Amino acid sequence: MHSRIDMHHCLRLTEILEVIFNFVFKSSTIIIFYSLPGVFPSSYTQDRRSVLNLALTCRAFRDPALNVLYSHLRDIQPLMSLISLLDETRPPVHTPKQFRSLVLCAARVQTLFVPYSNNTSYTFLLASAPKDALLFPKLRSLKWHDWRLTSIPTLNLFLPTLETLSLDVSNTPFCKAIISELYTAAPHLKALEFVGKVITIRDGLSEIESLLFSYPEGLTELSIPCCHISSGLLNVIAAWPRLQWLTFHLSFKSIPTVPCHVSQAFQALTHLHISCKDLRLFISFLHAFRILRMDSDTCSFGYPNLKTIQINARGCSPASIWSELLSLLTRTKLEHIILTEKCYCYNVKSRTAPPSFDFHTLLAHPTALADLKTLVLSPDHTSSIALTDTDILMLARTCPYLVVLDLGVRNTPVSLCALGILVRRCHELREVMLCVDAPLGALAAMALKKIEWVYNLTDA
Repeated sequence: MHSRIDMHHCLRLTEILEVIFNFVFKSSTIIIFYSLPGVFPSSYTQDRRSVLNLALTCRAFRDPALNVLYSHLRDIQPLMSLISLLDETRPPVHTPKQFRSLVLCAARVQTLFVPYSNNTSYTFLLASAPKDALLFPKLRSLKWHDWRLTSIPTLNLFLPTLETLSLDVSNTPFCKAIISELYTAAPHLKALEFVGKVITIRDGLSEIESLLFSYPEGLTELSIPCCHISSGLLNVIAAWPRLQWLTFHLSFKSIPTVPCHVSQAFQALTHLHISCKDLRLFISFLHAFRILRMDSDTCSFGYPNLKTIQINARGCSPASIWSELLSLLTRTKLEHIILTEKCYCYNVKSRTAPPSFDFHTLLAHPTALADLKTLVLSPDHTSSIALTDTDILMLARTCPYLVVLDLGVRNTPVSLCALGILVRRCHELREVMLCVDAPLGALAAMALKKIEWVYNLTDA
């Protein structure tokens, strides 16, 4: 008898192994609600160690696992290490044979991050690379945050096949040298992100606006959290027929003084992420772009495809504004609602309780939120959430697919029994943050039989 155990025939196919290893690679999940997401997933969600262990398991796993590891690079240094650079002060001279390892590995790269680094030797490496073919033929996503580059020809090694691009535009010379040429240099671009400091990129804002005006059909994803965009530019973006992801900073200059004339603004939008001064400004945005449709005495959301709304306010809003916003969201078909405040002006706190708004306002039309998975309501110290056990029970019945419930510990306390019912009914629930009226250690001390009795009584 043979002691060796043969692999299943399916696992001998490289394509199937790469699909499996990609699931392992992207298995980690870290969600941060208090900062706006970019078009690039966080590198912390990548399980590189497990994929490396798969590469070391057997010879059959080696190449597919390395393909996955090299497909997403956080730095260009792993490619540089394939060629020895003896002197970083002048361009090296290499033969095509010495570049063979680099060319083979570069052909695997699909996503690349080039951060700001003191080591500039990679520019010499790129200058010496073979020019007879694309160095990165499979590159689809590039995160370029080294703003010292002031020449579009160097970027041309990456741009022809790009679909997603993130640029640090903190440096004005970089903006003027690079951004104006992107439309022709990256013909397949679908997603674009600009990051940097608001104060330092004002001079380069005109280049950014000119570039976005040059896309008549628009992009599918756009992220501009670092600067104040004008109402004219927002009107142009609203007409893009394929825009699905939008992240931007909303200011008073972004709100048009006259109603938006776009017949179907943001018609394909599925994910909306906004930073703004306060929630009142976001409500103005909803009205200005006719996101709210008024039908007689009722209002409905005009975006049938919208699944995510994330608003990060930098100032405090009164409880009345919170109540108004929750009432506007009652008729949505959203899967993720994230509303947070972070006021940096700390005044002396009053000894009286802050004004509160009712949580049950959001549940006025329970069937509308049947698909809700994420609910984050985090007012700052000027407001609190009036929450009752009845609200928790209604939430448990209304949102069976709830994964995250975060009320920022700003709610009136609910009972431990109500929390237990929520956990039991929402089988996908992974994260809960709210105030509970229970003594310290009550979770461990509560008898299991009593909990089961409460659950059975509720089911009955």
